[in-house]
Amino acid sequence: MSHSAHHTQIPTSALPGQCEKAVMNFMASILNEQLKQQQEGIAEAIAQPLWQKAASFAAFVHAAEVRDGKISPSLVKATRVALTVASVYHCQEPPVLAAALLHNVLEKSEVSFDELCNQFGCQIAMRVQRLSREPELNTDLHLKRLHSCDWQTRLIKLADAADTLDHDDEELERRIMHTTQVMELAFGDEEPVQRAQRHLTELLQNVRLHSEVQSTDADSFI
Repeated sequence: MSHSAHHTQIPTSALPGQCEKAVMNFMASILNEQLKQQQEGIAEAIAQPLWQKAASFAAFVHAAEVRDGKISPSLVKATRVALTVASVYHCQEPPVLAAALLHNVLEKSEVSFDELCNQFGCQIAMRVQRLSREPELNTDLHLKRLHSCDWQTRLIKLADAADTLDHDDEELERRIMHTTQVMELAFGDEEPVQRAQRHLTELLQNVRLHSEVQSTDADSFI
């Protein structure tokens, strides 16, 4: 005895609009949740006493870069890097965020390693020292040294690379090449590192696409 299969009839004329609306609502809910998590991460980070101490110290030592009460570019960059670590990579460890805020003070100011160690402890000072590129070190050696560091130090470098790719005025191709090199530091099973790897991959895809579009537009005018 044969049985005919029963198929539910779906009004196909209603599908496109319904699907599009459902997809848009789903995407909006994801974005809202991501923004909510980022805002919560930022609020949690800046409430930390160690964050406030590191931010004040960084603001003081970087103040010599500028005049007329302007905000130092080095401080702005360090703050963006720390916020990326906290809100995008979801790492809320106070010593890590402090090191992120301080990651360029040895390079950009007259602060010494000993002073940093006295103020914030040797673990934070060592992370800042590892993140600081010495004049005699080329990029390959600097990254090789970072490769042997703990995941928290590497995470800060990954956030720094993301910020450079997104905000720096350096030639785009050089930024892409540098970020590609830094991506080699995104290894390990730690969730913040995995988030950083996905974040940098997405940024690289976006800037490459943007570069290709610009190149195509330029060619169309020739």
